[in-house]
Amino acid sequence: MILAPNRQQLLSGNKFLWVLLIPISLVSCGAFRKTQYTYCPQNEVVTISEKQKDTVVENIHHDFTLLDIKSVKDEIAYTSVEFKGDYYDFPVHKKNFHIAILLPFHSDAVNSVSDKRRADLMLEYYQGMLTAIEHIEALNSKFTLHFFDTDNDTNKLKAILKKPEMDDIDLIIGPTDEEQLKIAAYFARKREIPLFSPITVVEKLWTNNPFFFNLNPSDQMQAKDFLRYFKANHPGEKLVIVRDGKRYDLAFGKALVQECIAQKINYQAVPFSKYLKWADYLGNGKAVIVHTTLDKTNLTYSVNGLLGKGDRITLIGPDKWLGFSDIDYKQWDQVNISFVSTNKAFIALEDSSSMVAIYRTMYYDDPSTYAFMGYDQLLFACESLDAFGKYFPIFLTDKSVSYNNTDFHLVKSANCFQNRFLQVFRFEEMAIVPVTNY
Repeated sequence: MILAPNRQQLLSGNKFLWVLLIPISLVSCGAFRKTQYTYCPQNEVVTISEKQKDTVVENIHHDFTLLDIKSVKDEIAYTSVEFKGDYYDFPVHKKNFHIAILLPFHSDAVNSVSDKRRADLMLEYYQGMLTAIEHIEALNSKFTLHFFDTDNDTNKLKAILKKPEMDDIDLIIGPTDEEQLKIAAYFARKREIPLFSPITVVEKLWTNNPFFFNLNPSDQMQAKDFLRYFKANHPGEKLVIVRDGKRYDLAFGKALVQECIAQKINYQAVPFSKYLKWADYLGNGKAVIVHTTLDKTNLTYSVNGLLGKGDRITLIGPDKWLGFSDIDYKQWDQVNISFVSTNKAFIALEDSSSMVAIYRTMYYDDPSTYAFMGYDQLLFACESLDAFGKYFPIFLTDKSVSYNNTDFHLVKSANCFQNRFLQVFRFEEMAIVPVTNY
């Protein structure tokens, strides 16, 4: 059941409804186009699982921080829980949670072109959240979602953080601007509130902050996960990184080179050329070739040059290659082509089909990447709180938790938590197969 207490009077005497306040028109072009108008929240409150009226137990652990829990086991009551197929002994905790969602919905009618685009993406993220409500209602906890429009404005964010509702918040999702995230992170750390950064990856905060979580994997985290795959699946093979100096290369390619150096993994970086003499770089043994091009023509030149060497090479590149048209897939099969992705649903896996079906029913369209993020991230937040309460980092650190479009594999970096995730897919007999043994 969804209870939406609103400052406005309830309409038609209906006690339970979802009230969405401010209409936002959609952009008329682009990959994220929607087919109907929807309303976005401004400062909205939505209560999920209203049947859970009270906390289940007393908060006997209320004075302890996330970092203290391991040293005070004798003072805390424990119980067992099953979470994603594994069983845990965990501290008994409350079952009534408040989540603040701070996003730039730009619900005022006067916006720049960039603001309108940002508002449209946040609308898709919000629609993904709504798609997750049915699953969240099946949990054992009551969740109250507080939506706030930051308008991508630092002053508005500061005003929101001063609202009395923020005194009772158990978890924060947002904002999206890096500098605003640092302000919110300071607020969250001071009050020991976990904060999920839903879009932007923040590499450095002002201080060490064990309450800050990047939910999207940084280029460095993707590189770390790729090298885990490489060491597990290609031991002893040569690593060749073909660099073209373009956008993807300057992001993932650069991070991969840096991580190879940090881990002392031998590699050879090769500048891209249409006429590469592959024999000069591959030698006589087996090799993994990471190609950073996003250009179809450049990829075709490389594939043609590698034909005949497929028994000892694996060609790996971004999932954007799957969007190329008029491809000779038989040639792809001959060079053992594979793909890396942080968006599993882009490959149209069966696991994402249930979310897609619900989304299509609600919005008569396919979910975008932002819709998948909203769905996965809210579900992860609610399921983690439901199972472990505020202690979820202790139980989920360095454990991979899989959702429709992404996995959350939280690892502690120098000053916050990062998501170490990159999925490798193998092209095999005209099918896309996920690689799982790493």
